[in-house]
Amino acid sequence: MIGFTVCDKGEAEYEGSRFFGDPVVPEKWAMKEPWPEDFFFMCQINLADLKGMDTGGLLPERGYLYFFADAESDVPDLRIYYTDKEPDTIYEECNMGFDEDVDYDLFTDYVIKFGEDGCGYVLGSEGDDVILMEYDPSRSEADVFRGFGRIRVVIPKDALAERDLSKARTEAI
Repeated sequence: MIGFTVCDKGEAEYEGSRFFGDPVVPEKWAMKEPWPEDFFFMCQINLADLKGMDTGGLLPERGYLYFFADAESDVPDLRIYYTDKEPDTIYEECNMGFDEDVDYDLFTDYVIKFGEDGCGYVLGSEGDDVILMEYDPSRSEADVFRGFGRIRVVIPKDALAERDLSKARTEAI
């Protein structure tokens, strides 16, 4: 497992790993969002930030993982997307329209620092599954999902190897 902290409110670099704020995405995603309309941007992980930490070789060495959350779900439903391209567009409109739908601050960005024990981890193993991310909002500087407790995104190892992220599922724990 690779631990992470969510910190440094408002100081995230666009190309870095971060929670909330405005994601940096491929231009075609900004023109036509691949995620459902009622989902908001939760975080992006620049896989280069995990260099040397993914000892199992579960993820590509480059590219980005994106996590989007359903604004209308009682338990967060997360969708994951991946690109191996270098994103080139700061998507400022991504979370627009959610300011009245959710009680969270989705517009302030937070840095994700890997390798530190904190509010979550990535790349845990559980039987035939990989825990892509586990997040405990009560241990985070960000206020999003505080009422839900810990959540995690799990995917079968073979689906991750095939880069079939549609097989990922969200669990409240």
